[in-house]
Amino acid sequence: MTGLPPSQRSRLATVFLWIASAALVLMMLVVVGDVVMRGAFNRPVRGAYDAVSILLLVMVAFGFAPVIVRRGEIVIDLIDGAIGPRAVRVLGSIAALLTAAVMLFFGWASLDPVRNAWRYGDRSLELGVPQWALWGVLLTGMLGILWAAAVQILGYWRERDEK
Repeated sequence: MTGLPPSQRSRLATVFLWIASAALVLMMLVVVGDVVMRGAFNRPVRGAYDAVSILLLVMVAFGFAPVIVRRGEIVIDLIDGAIGPRAVRVLGSIAALLTAAVMLFFGWASLDPVRNAWRYGDRSLELGVPQWALWGVLLTGMLGILWAAAVQILGYWRERDEK
């Protein structure tokens, strides 16, 4: 029903997860390298501040979609037993729709800053990475979150059809 078989859905989620994981590992290595170089040789790693900021952006942007696809969010199911499985599916669908709505709003709200970063040539402080490229990373992550919300909505309705 989602257009992608489960193996491909999980494959895309796995790719996003690997990107987020690689960013986290690289971020830790940059921080450790910077601390060691600063402490041992009084020579900090040039661009460590920008590198950590960029890697944090990549980790967050690409880390949400796999969690949503796998329904791994923290869930407090206080009313699930009282309202029944159909109502739980409806509430889950509403939550996924709200996730998509918030991501669409964030995407829309970020278009003006992206245009300004492109127009004025804004760059990161130490490495000189163009800011529009970082916005592109964030928007790509948002597309992944929208995809994950759609997968989750369709999954809830597929459960309805199967029962």
